[in-house]
Amino acid sequence: MNRRSLAEPQPQSLRERFRETTVQAVLAAAEEVFADAGLHAAHMGEIATRAGVAVGTLYNHFADREALLAGLMEARFAEMLADMDAALRASAGRPFRERLRALLIAKLGYWDRHRKFVQIVLQGETGRYQQTFPHAWGKMKTKMREIHSRAEKVMVQGIKEKAVRPELADLASFFLIGMMRALVIREVVLGIGEGLAIEVDRLLAAFLGGVGA
Repeated sequence: MNRRSLAEPQPQSLRERFRETTVQAVLAAAEEVFADAGLHAAHMGEIATRAGVAVGTLYNHFADREALLAGLMEARFAEMLADMDAALRASAGRPFRERLRALLIAKLGYWDRHRKFVQIVLQGETGRYQQTFPHAWGKMKTKMREIHSRAEKVMVQGIKEKAVRPELADLASFFLIGMMRALVIREVVLGIGEGLAIEVDRLLAAFLGGVGA
């Protein structure tokens, strides 16, 4: 075997492809059931039925309901962070406002495509679920910190460009995330609006009008 073949990614086996397809189907079904039934009322049997797999197959991949919820948290937040990172790479070298707008489009666009997951995250913010699903809650907290770190990275650029008021520098990224959450509640919980991503420019104007220099 030559050095090149060692460096190249090896193709997935049929078993690996089947496993990946099964896991994705289970996660999609779990997203639906956890959102529709609620975290406490969701049953593994219903998730298996919606995924089109046997209950035993479901338990082969996830030990229990919390493991499944934690797996869903890990997968969906990883996808969102990948979208945000791609937006930051694509906008590298651009002015602060453009990079911030790209970041907002990536995050709100992902929420638009996964509204059921938004409902799960909002459920998970209450203390009751934090106690019942500590592992899944830990996953969510870790990923939320990673989201904040992306926002903070852009804010550093805003401060350097004197586009963010220095006395609000330590709060700016928290304000931004809070404003996005308010949009999510307005859209997903109250059913007001026609999409999250289309509100990016209004959100940007409101944010910069408050913390902008």
